[in-house]
Amino acid sequence: MKKRVFYALLILLSIQLSLVGVLKVVGFEPLHQQLSELNVPPAFGLFIGCCEVLAVAGIWLKPTRGVALLGLLFLMISAIAVHVGAGVALTKAIPAGISFLLVCSLLYLNNRTAIQEILRQRASI
Repeated sequence: MKKRVFYALLILLSIQLSLVGVLKVVGFEPLHQQLSELNVPPAFGLFIGCCEVLAVAGIWLKPTRGVALLGLLFLMISAIAVHVGAGVALTKAIPAGISFLLVCSLLYLNNRTAIQEILRQRASI
């Protein structure tokens, strides 16, 4: 059951980030207009899109999954911060917030045994 949930979340995150990442890379104009509202230069939008596409590939490879998820966590926190800092409506940050929750869930499920071991060690102190 846990594996099914894990892979379902992985598929959802992959679909969302790969679509948005590819649209940033190919220069989809409405997306670049939204980035300019957030004061993000087009070149940096291209860089973010490349990072998203590479991270999607990384989360499907078990040896790189943890690093890719941590990179996405940093990216999603940054995206929410940019929305807040630009003073736009917080409703525009909802996709980044949903991605943040997906990444946090996947990080927990991916590292569940390590987290449980740390908690057991702390409880015995």
